Amino acid sequence: MGAAAGLALGAALAVAVPAVSSAAPPAAGSPPPAAGKGKTAPVASATDVMARVNGHAILRRDFDLAVQIQFRGRRNPVGLKELQAVRDRVLEGLIENELLSQKAEKGETPVPDGDVESEFRKMKESFATAEAFTATLKKNGVSESDFKDQLRRTLKVTRFVEREVVGDVRVPEEDVRRYYDQNPAEVNRKEAVHLSQILVRVSPDAPQQARAAAREKIEAILKEVKSGGDFADLARRYSEGREPQGGDTGWIVRGKGPPAIERAAFAMQAGQTSDVVESRLGFHILKVLARRAEGPIPYDDVKERIRDRLVARERADRLRVYVEGLKEEARVERVSRTTS
Repeated sequence: MGAAAGLALGAALAVAVPAVSSAAPPAAGSPPPAAGKGKTAPVASATDVMARVNGHAILRRDFDLAVQIQFRGRRNPVGLKELQAVRDRVLEGLIENELLSQKAEKGETPVPDGDVESEFRKMKESFATAEAFTATLKKNGVSESDFKDQLRRTLKVTRFVEREVVGDVRVPEEDVRRYYDQNPAEVNRKEAVHLSQILVRVSPDAPQQARAAAREKIEAILKEVKSGGDFADLARRYSEGREPQGGDTGWIVRGKGPPAIERAAFAMQAGQTSDVVESRLGFHILKVLARRAEGPIPYDDVKERIRDRLVARERADRLRVYVEGLKEEARVERVSRTTS
């Protein structure tokens, strides 16, 4: 599982579920006591159960739902090998989250309804449409009430892990610096230019008359630029690009931009302006705002990102050790194969 905060909700709601190496999905099984006193779980047949953790069933419907959510938004087909790996990780994550949930039930205070509703809305909004979310629940025989119960348990696990397992992680400055020095490939960046542009759009297959009109327009703008006109102001007035006002397109890394734009941009120094450049979008005038040589990112620019990574690693390690300890003491029975 990943960092504790991501374990149950940030990551659990994303249902990333790769066992201890990532985050767990929403917990499965019977609703928690917080969902209503006196509730009992329905009796499930063996074919409805994927695993039992200390006697608590992990239902196939929750397993199937977690797998489907894992692949939501994917457009490319999923190979059998990848699918099986994800299904195995989903089940392992559900088992681990059930173990944590059982532990959390003993000491955590009830989760307020408002917190559950807030996370439910976030989960719903992560789907393309509200209808798609509802259809996914319905397909797996999970009601909104059931799902909110799962979220409630997941939130409880998150808070338990934060308080009892992970705690406050601090990474000394010397550890951050050591990581920086020992991982040069991770802190290296390619040559790049920071560009601003003025774009007059015209399709490559536009009629000759339209292309001629666009060319005439960009040439007139170029004259204003060369006459000393303020580039940012001219971009605000004339550019048809999608960048923010002022024409700032951000940094272009060598090898990652359109070839025509790259050739012109990397041939200039900071402060220089190009002649007309033609691309598939139309006609451009480019201005180089800054250049950056290939090489290591300065330590001060990257140290907080490294610190965050090391904190996340330490949190994950603490959680992994804790969960492995729970597994050693637990009765875990895998009833059904994830391929079935």
